[in-house]
Amino acid sequence: MFNMKLMDHCYGCLKDLIEKAVALSQGDEEIAFQAYSMVDNLWNTGSTPPDIANKLHRFIKSKTGVTDPYFSIKTKEVEAAQKAICELRPAFPETLEGFIKFSALGNSTDFFCHHEYEIEGFDFSGDIDKITEEIYTRSNVVLMLSDNAGEFLFDVGLIRFLEDTGKTVYYAVKENPVQNDLSIPDVERFGFRKMFPNIISTETDEVGIRREDLRGMVKECWENNAIVIAKGMGNYETISEFSDNRSVIHIMKVKCPTVASAVGGKVGQYIAIIGGG
Repeated sequence: MFNMKLMDHCYGCLKDLIEKAVALSQGDEEIAFQAYSMVDNLWNTGSTPPDIANKLHRFIKSKTGVTDPYFSIKTKEVEAAQKAICELRPAFPETLEGFIKFSALGNSTDFFCHHEYEIEGFDFSGDIDKITEEIYTRSNVVLMLSDNAGEFLFDVGLIRFLEDTGKTVYYAVKENPVQNDLSIPDVERFGFRKMFPNIISTETDEVGIRREDLRGMVKECWENNAIVIAKGMGNYETISEFSDNRSVIHIMKVKCPTVASAVGGKVGQYIAIIGGG
């Protein structure tokens, strides 16, 4: 696993983020112009893509006063996920590998590229043997770091499979909204806690998670040998900066050339890999 650094492709993605976030927040051209300048100023500072994205989100929120501009988008994503679950779940076996693949499929959507859930041409690459060994030998505690709002529905099968093997699973979501990531307010409004009560907060409102932001139960699990499963590119991009001292299972869809280069995969591929350690 390689640390994440900005590539030329990231510039266009960050500009797209600004355009969409400002529009969803009903901001004006001046806010967008100032945000573009922020990208230019931060470009050669050693920041990762999530570092800059988080600064942009905070700036746009401060200017518009809109704390959850993706509210309606998350509603649509959850509705699409509920429909896809019914249609696609039978295509995956009820094995650890099957649940990992289905969890990866749940990472199809993203703020930057709203793709549908499809299994035709499903291209998966995974270190299943290594992941199996990690899960069955490392710990009886699992910390799962969530990503997009609708993705939880694809993760429930893996969560329950892990519980059936005797694991205690904690599913960590953002404390407050950021992008279309699942947050505590979303958990309550969608009724997800009824499906799985052990949902905890990261106590943050940023894309991914930084070492200095590990706190509460998340920090306890991280430091006490728990199995860590991180969903999505945002978690990969941030965790790869500090996880050399412990292993992390990353499950995601590769959606950009920057991450593809880092993991040795290709855009559009679903992967499950072990990084760090």
